[in-house]
Amino acid sequence: MVGYKRFGFYLLVLVVGSELLLPFVLGHFIPGYQQKNMLISSFGETGMETRNAFRIWEIFNGVLFIAAAPAFYQEFKTTSPLLAAGLVGSLILFGLGDCIITGLFARAKTAEEVGFASILHNVASGAGFIALFVGNGLLIWLFFIRHKPGWGLVLLTLLVLAGITMLLFSSPKLPLLKAYHVAHRGLWQRLTLLFLYLPYLLVSLRSLQHK
Repeated sequence: MVGYKRFGFYLLVLVVGSELLLPFVLGHFIPGYQQKNMLISSFGETGMETRNAFRIWEIFNGVLFIAAAPAFYQEFKTTSPLLAAGLVGSLILFGLGDCIITGLFARAKTAEEVGFASILHNVASGAGFIALFVGNGLLIWLFFIRHKPGWGLVLLTLLVLAGITMLLFSSPKLPLLKAYHVAHRGLWQRLTLLFLYLPYLLVSLRSLQHK
C-alpha cells in the first residue's frame, strides 16, 4: 500500500502537469489561437484539427486522475475515513466527468450543432468542476482536523482564488455579472484550474517528500 500510495501521488503530479500543458501544446496547432480568450474545450470541437488529440489526451488524463485517487484515501484514512472517501470520490468524478466524458463527447461549436453529446459534455464538465471544488474543501477540512492550520489556510486561500476566477469565467452566464462583459474567459478558466489543481499537487509533493 505504501508503494501504491507513492505511485498514486506520482501519477497525480504527472496528470496535473499534463493538464496545465495541454492548452499550450495544442494551441500551437491552431493558427491565431488566443490562450487568454479561447476555452480549452474548443480544441475538441467539431471541425478542429486538434479534436482527436484533445480527446485522447483528456481520456488519458481522466484515467490518471482515477488511478491516482486511492493514494489520497491511504494518506488521510487515519484522519477521517469518511472525508478521505469523499476526497477520492471527488477526484474520480472529476476524472470521469471533466476528462473522460468531455473527451468522448465534443462540445458544440455553434448553437445549431447542440445535441445530446454537447449537453452531456457540458453537464459532465460542470459536475467535474463542482467535484474538484468539493474535494478542495475536504482537503482543507482534513488538514484542520490534523491540526495543521498553516496548510489549511494556504489551501483555503487557493480555494477562494479559484472561486473568484470561476465567477469571472462564468460571468457571461450569470445574470448579476453578465452586464459587466468580463473579457478573457480563457485566462479565467486556466487560472481556475490552476488554483484547483495546486492543492492536490502540493499535498502530493508533500507526501512524496515526507516518505
